[in-house]
Amino acid sequence: MRGSCQSGLQHAFDWFSTACDQAGTKISTRKIEVLFLSRRPRQCILQISGNTLQQVEKFKYLEVVFTSDGSRNKQIDTRIGEANAVLRKLYCTVVVKQELSRTAMLSGFKSVFVPILTCGHES
Repeated sequence: MRGSCQSGLQHAFDWFSTACDQAGTKISTRKIEVLFLSRRPRQCILQISGNTLQQVEKFKYLEVVFTSDGSRNKQIDTRIGEANAVLRKLYCTVVVKQELSRTAMLSGFKSVFVPILTCGHES
């Protein structure tokens, strides 16, 4: 990582910390994680009020997994696995019921399975 990039980020954190202090707001550094996007693993040591922030390789936010290498493979695999589990449950509880029409089965499929499979695909 270029020194100027890290120093620029540190400067932004320092400015934010000062503004929070002036507003009487305390920053909980235990709840802050740093994710540095790069093709190669890199360290980015940032601090707030003398506390070093934890750097992570991935984190999940609103059902979307962000990774330091920018890869979406883990996210896609997770979505497929969750959707398959739901599909099995739908099959056991809905598809095998002969009293349900195809329209009702498709409605269940569209309203339950598809959103789980596609959740977070916009990002």
